Amino acid sequence: MTATMTRERRHEPAVAVGVSVAVFLLVQAMAYALVGAFEFPLDDVYIHLAVAEQIAAGGYGVNPGEYTSAASSPIYPLLLVPFVGSDVHAYVPVFWNVIALVACAVLWGRIVRNAVLDRRLALAMAILGPLAFNLAGIAQVGMEHTLHVLAGLAVLRGLQQNFEDGRLHWLLAAGMILGPLIRFEGLAVTGGAALALAMTGRWKTGLSLFAVALALVAGFMAFLMSLGLEPLPNSVMAKLAGGGQDSRFSLFDLPVKIATQLLLSDKAIVMLFAVVIAAVALPRVDGKARALLAGAVFAGTGHLLLGQFGWFNRYELYALSFVFGMVLLGLFRAENMKSARMLLLVGFAYLAVSYGTWLVQNGKYGALGIYSQQRNMSTFVKEVYQKPVAVNDLGYVAWNNPNYVLDLWGLASYRALSTRLDNPQDGWADEIVKDAGVELAIIYDRWIDNGIGDDWVKVGSLIYTGGRAFLGGQIVSFYATTPSAASELRKQIADFAPRVVGAAELRVEGAP
Repeated sequence: MTATMTRERRHEPAVAVGVSVAVFLLVQAMAYALVGAFEFPLDDVYIHLAVAEQIAAGGYGVNPGEYTSAASSPIYPLLLVPFVGSDVHAYVPVFWNVIALVACAVLWGRIVRNAVLDRRLALAMAILGPLAFNLAGIAQVGMEHTLHVLAGLAVLRGLQQNFEDGRLHWLLAAGMILGPLIRFEGLAVTGGAALALAMTGRWKTGLSLFAVALALVAGFMAFLMSLGLEPLPNSVMAKLAGGGQDSRFSLFDLPVKIATQLLLSDKAIVMLFAVVIAAVALPRVDGKARALLAGAVFAGTGHLLLGQFGWFNRYELYALSFVFGMVLLGLFRAENMKSARMLLLVGFAYLAVSYGTWLVQNGKYGALGIYSQQRNMSTFVKEVYQKPVAVNDLGYVAWNNPNYVLDLWGLASYRALSTRLDNPQDGWADEIVKDAGVELAIIYDRWIDNGIGDDWVKVGSLIYTGGRAFLGGQIVSFYATTPSAASELRKQIADFAPRVVGAAELRVEGAP
C-alpha cells in the first residue's frame, strides 16, 4: 500500500465517528424536544445506579443491608459509583456511553481502513457500520451494551493487528478478558477469538486469554456465593427464563427458544444469515481467513443458542458487530469470494436501514415513556408515600430511595424470582409482600397476574397516553395490599395527580 493511498484513506475513523455522534445527538435532540427534559429510554439503567449506591455504601444490591444481584453486569455498576448521591450521578452512564460510542467508531473505522482496499467501499462500510450496529441507540440507553460492543471491536482490531504483525496487542487481550465481565455473553466473543488464534498456531495465547476470562467470571460467581446468593445474577436467570410465569430455563428448551427468536426477531435471522455465510465459505478458504470465519461461526452460534434479541434492540449488538466484523475480515482476506462479500454487504445494509429507521421512529418515545411512567412512580414513592413499596419494574423507584423496595419480578429478590418461576400458586406475591411489611404494590397486572392477593385493593391507575414506548404496559396499577391502607393511599394519589408530568394520567380507583 502506497503512502498516498494511506493518506487518502485515513478518514474512515473520522467518518465513523461523525456518523455515530451525529445520529446520537439527533436522537437525543428529538427525545428532549418531545419530553422537555433529559431522560433515558429504558428504566434498567436506574437499577445499575441503585446498585452503585449500595456499592459506595459498602453493600451490594438495591436496599441497605440486603445483598442481592440485580445487575447483569459485574463491572458496570462499579463504573457508576462516582458522584453517588449528587445531582450529576444520573449523568455518569451518559459519560461512559459517549466515551464508548466514540471509541467504537474509531475502532470500526480503523478495522475497515485496514481490511478494505477499495476507497469507496471502505467509506461505505465506515458509514454503514455505526448504523448497522445501532451504536447511537445503545449509547442513548445508558447501559453497559456500548462498552460490550467496544470490547468485541477491540478483539476484532486486536486480531487484525495480530494477524498482520504476529504480536499480541493489548486491545486483543483487554477485549477478550474484559468482555465477559461487562456481560457474561462476552464469553462467546472470547471463545470465538480463542478459536481463531488456535487455528493459526497461537493456541497457547488463545487458551490462556480464554482461561483468564473464565477465571474472572468464576471469581465473580464466587463473590456472589460468598454473599449467600446464587452464582448467576437474578437478572441473568430471569432473562434466560424468558417471559413466562413458570419457565425456569432448561437445555431442552433450546430448540423452541431458537425457533421463537427466528420467528419474532429479524435480527436473529440476520445473525443466522451471517453464520451461514461464514460456514459455507469455510471450506473455500484457508489460513487466517478460515480462522476468522470459524470464530464468527462459534460466536454467532453461541448467541443464537443462549443469547437474547430485542428490548430496545440492544442484547444482540455485541454479537452482531463481532460476527459481521469477523466475516468481513475473513472474506476480504480471501480470494474469489466476491459473491459472499456482496451478501455480507446486503446484511450490513439491511441492518443499517432497519436499526436506523427504527431508532428515528421510536428512540424519542422511549424517553417519553420512562419520563411519563417511571419518573412519576418514583416521585410519588419518594416524595409522597415515603414507605416500603413493592414493584415489578425496579429501577427508577429504587434509585436514590432510602426506603425498602421489594422487587416482585425478582431481579432484586431471589425469593420472588424462584417463587414466580418454580411455584407460582394463586396469590404467591401476597405472602412475600406481607412478610416484607409492604402496604403498597405498584405493578403491571399481567406481569404478576395470579400472584395478586385476594385482599389487595386497587386504589389507583397511572395511564401512559403517549406514543409507542418500551414499557411493561400502558397502565400501572396501584394496590393497597391491606384493606386498611386503601383510604390513605387514595388520598395521597388524589393529591399527587395534579403533579404528574409527561404524557400520563393518574386516576383514583375504587373511591366510595
